[in-house]
Amino acid sequence: SAAMVQYFAKAAAGSGIPEVKTILNGFVMPDVVSTRTLLVKMPGLALAVAAGMALGKEGPLVHVGVCWAQLLSGFSSQFSNEARRRELISAASSAGVSTAFGAPLGGVLFSLEEVSTIFPPRTLIRCFTCAVSAALVLSLIRGAQPSQSQQGLTMFSVEYNQPAHAAEHVVFALLG
Repeated sequence: SAAMVQYFAKAAAGSGIPEVKTILNGFVMPDVVSTRTLLVKMPGLALAVAAGMALGKEGPLVHVGVCWAQLLSGFSSQFSNEARRRELISAASSAGVSTAFGAPLGGVLFSLEEVSTIFPPRTLIRCFTCAVSAALVLSLIRGAQPSQSQQGLTMFSVEYNQPAHAAEHVVFALLG
């Protein structure tokens, strides 16, 4: 995957979140969200996760979501306006985090707090719709695999088999 990045799309290196922030702040970076970057980032992410490498997949998933949004926005004249395209990129970043963690509200909060500098109310609704749609598609895909249907929405889950001790309740109460 490193060879693909080196020779085909150098913009696919790294997590992609700083580049997405830069685009949402008004800079034009066409190589970062190009189809070439998408075609290198997707197999690179799949290979890195399948190899069990210690890396966070939320950054690359945000970048992949933004690349898809850029690619699909070319099919509609509705997104020829730069402000509308920024709203779409904010929504796509929320979908990427929602897919990584299986948490649509986490995706919306990520888009609101971390990525976007301008966040009108209509963008909030679009981000929420996009994040929920991504989580639903993820749950449909995960539910189609019978061996993993017990697991959870993402590849990691935690089960609590023992009740909490009374001392832990005191500590939680003190924390507020």
